[in-house]
Amino acid sequence: MELRSETSKKYLAEALIFLMKKKQFDKITNKDITCKAGLSDITIYRNFNSKEEIVKYYLSHIFDTLKNEWKDNDNVGFQIFNFFQKNKDIIDLLFKAKLQYLLIDNILELYDYKKEDSDVMAYSKVTVAYLIFGWCSEWYKRGMKNTPEEMAQYFNKVNNNES
Repeated sequence: MELRSETSKKYLAEALIFLMKKKQFDKITNKDITCKAGLSDITIYRNFNSKEEIVKYYLSHIFDTLKNEWKDNDNVGFQIFNFFQKNKDIIDLLFKAKLQYLLIDNILELYDYKKEDSDVMAYSKVTVAYLIFGWCSEWYKRGMKNTPEEMAQYFNKVNNNES
């Protein structure tokens, strides 16, 4: 049963992303998603509470792929800039639907954020995660003219108080 549920989630997520390329996010109905996925209407309600949750599910799988490809010597900032560049089509959809904020949970996970972290550790991780998210958002809005390597260099310079 679990495998079937996971397959259904994947189909629903892929269907929603496909529909987001064709239609405004707020105009997409659950019926549209299940029809495109080839699943019964009830399937969406068994697996997700909202369309945003479906997008979060989709993003978590993309970030899992990123983590699997991650080289030990790459820093998190570079990885996230690289993620934005490699997945620009998805980033475009998120910004168009005003859902870019859904990326932050995945960025926090890359920084190994845990609710059990001490206050200082939690605040530190959240600060850095939101900072890199802000940089990525601004980079996106400026047309992503710089390479991920250049962006990581800029980010590291600022964080190390270099001029």
